[in-house]
Amino acid sequence: MIRKSLYIAALAMVAAVAPSCNDSQGDLLTPKLYLENDVINVSAESDTYECDIISRISTPVGNAVKVTYSAGGQDLVDKYNDRYGTTAEMFPAENYEFLNKESVVEAGQIYAEACKLQLKNMDQVQEGATFILPVTISTGDVDMIPDKNVAYVVIKKPVRILKAMQFGTYWLDVRLPVSFKTTTSVTYEALVLATNWRMLGTIMGNEGILIMRTGDLNHPSNELQMAGNLALQMPNCDIWETGKWYHVAFTYDASTGQANLYLNGEVIANKDAGSGLTFDLNNSFCIGYAYDYDPNRKWVGYMSEVRLWTVARTANQIKENMMLVDPASEGLAGYWKLNGTDIEERDGTWYILDQTANHNDATSNRGRRNSGVIYGNPPMVDVDVRM
Repeated sequence: MIRKSLYIAALAMVAAVAPSCNDSQGDLLTPKLYLENDVINVSAESDTYECDIISRISTPVGNAVKVTYSAGGQDLVDKYNDRYGTTAEMFPAENYEFLNKESVVEAGQIYAEACKLQLKNMDQVQEGATFILPVTISTGDVDMIPDKNVAYVVIKKPVRILKAMQFGTYWLDVRLPVSFKTTTSVTYEALVLATNWRMLGTIMGNEGILIMRTGDLNHPSNELQMAGNLALQMPNCDIWETGKWYHVAFTYDASTGQANLYLNGEVIANKDAGSGLTFDLNNSFCIGYAYDYDPNRKWVGYMSEVRLWTVARTANQIKENMMLVDPASEGLAGYWKLNGTDIEERDGTWYILDQTANHNDATSNRGRRNSGVIYGNPPMVDVDVRM
């Protein structure tokens, strides 16, 4: 069991008694019950997780103050999602229990004794999903600070990736349909680890059109960049090292012209590339390989969670879904998990299966793309990826 003390609610004591033009002196001195933090982040890795939730009053009183705790409803989850632009779900009722629903602020004190909230059966909770459990307080003994009676417990079960594909000899070929000849808004995503840097090391894309890679002439070999009809480079290569896992992403919004390059969910470069650009991704989209005229332009290392979107994902969506995403997500055109569970052999050709309903399966190749290609079982290795 993991125990963590959470001192809840939304403003500090000074804010609770800060004067405004409409406050009387009596209002400022009136004891009020409130919570100190309005958002509580919980990363629950064990099957059971216990939280000590503590409320307080702004100034001591001469009598005991009883506080009652309860779970809020879907309306509060919706309020949280609207405020932060998220799509979190209500935490299932069968996965939590209030071990005690009442606590007391003793006379002359300001903090209540702990209300114990237990999260349980976390092995049954979906990895990577975000859940909200709104916890509300009430009392009949003192006034409440308006709108400061709820804390949002944000619960995530961390994702662990235990298999990934090794690149360097093998690479993936995706023959996208004709509809991709005029791709507009787009997002590239991947989890990557470089074992060593290769000049023009390709992560994914179409050579000469829109490709994510590292290095170029007169550029550092570990410079993450977009090239082709749109160019964008990371400004500081010191944050990009071999032997470490990173989430990389690129977005282009055709309606605004905004292009962004991300590392581990943070924007590291951006530009106004002009609205209305289109990219021909049909028939030449590769993962870990550029093109036949230079077959050495490969990624040397490992990849997992490779995704292609026909929408520009938001910064929050990218940050919240680095390790996992719903295959039915709007705009997700291709999703190759590369975790060893998505391999299929058909008539001597080995495939990495697209997890979406689009069936943009990738062939596992050695050699050149159009001359002497050899299909083979994609090499999967044991890893332990946590972001």
